[in-house]
Amino acid sequence: MPITRSAFQRYRLIDEVISRYPRRYSKQQLFELCQDKCGIRSISSLEKDIQRMREDHDAPIEYDKRANGYYYSNPQFRLLNLMLSPDDMEALDYAREVLAATQGATVADELTNALQKVRQSLDIIREVKSDGSAPAPSRRIVYVEEKILGGNRQYVPMLIRAVNQNRQVAFRYLKHEEAVSAQRGTPARLRRGARMTEPERPKLRILHPILLREVADSWYVIGYDAASGSERTFALDRMSDLELLDDPCDVPPAVLASVSDLFEHIYGITDSHGPVENIVLSFSPLFGRYVKAKPIHQTQEVISDTDEACVVRLRLAPNRDLLMHLRSYGEHLTVLQPASLVEEMKASLVAMLARYSSPT
Repeated sequence: MPITRSAFQRYRLIDEVISRYPRRYSKQQLFELCQDKCGIRSISSLEKDIQRMREDHDAPIEYDKRANGYYYSNPQFRLLNLMLSPDDMEALDYAREVLAATQGATVADELTNALQKVRQSLDIIREVKSDGSAPAPSRRIVYVEEKILGGNRQYVPMLIRAVNQNRQVAFRYLKHEEAVSAQRGTPARLRRGARMTEPERPKLRILHPILLREVADSWYVIGYDAASGSERTFALDRMSDLELLDDPCDVPPAVLASVSDLFEHIYGITDSHGPVENIVLSFSPLFGRYVKAKPIHQTQEVISDTDEACVVRLRLAPNRDLLMHLRSYGEHLTVLQPASLVEEMKASLVAMLARYSSPT
């Protein structure tokens, strides 16, 4: 079960004392410390705490008979590196309330979701380790999706600071084709026939950042590019040499309004030059249950739900990411509106079928 505040205080004290290598503390000494600092009442309670630390948190606590004292068999181990205290959790809950008041419910909900994931993960770990009837360690009983996190996540705080302080940023950026060439060790220009002896440095960019967006565990920054006079989106995993500039941002009001509104109605990250529209989708009853349990987008609303079909409406500007996602539902989805998306879906499916119908 989740750790209590009093248990955390005892664990913290035991961890602090046992980690004082090479000194050893006897059971009696530990008990007296915990009795004085935490009000523990018996040596048996101390023994239970030590056992829980071993079982629930993999603390490598050993007993040295010769020195009559406890110690960590791994001197580098620290229990506090693996735990969130009740105070930590209260601080995060408070941060969520502040975000709700200052930044809106959406940002606060994101932190709430993160807190729930942390708590659920800790509960799963404790349950797997503490259940005496659990199978042998060689057999896995919990499988989770292995996530490959996007690169350069350390840039996120810097970019948030840039937006908050209204400062421009400079960085070097590899386009998709340049990134592929770099991975293969072949400069893009060399493949086109130009004579080069070493790869060209990525182009230096200056951006007036407006907002950040996370999609499928990868981060992107959207901002105003004065050179082109329009908004641009850059993936953090293809950025390098990020630097905050002293120059203030100067974003045209029309661009700022457009970006702020548009990305509230975008699926994924690819831009859309079309307007926000009502997108009406009809799912088979089975997939309708999936879509209701895990909405496609925050704008989703259920129009009708019967034994024949589940119909939902989204308020989005159609883009490539949305089309790719809708194709993943296969025969369980029919796009009803708008007509332009219906035709685009048809053309995409016809082209896909042609790849399988053509002779090999």
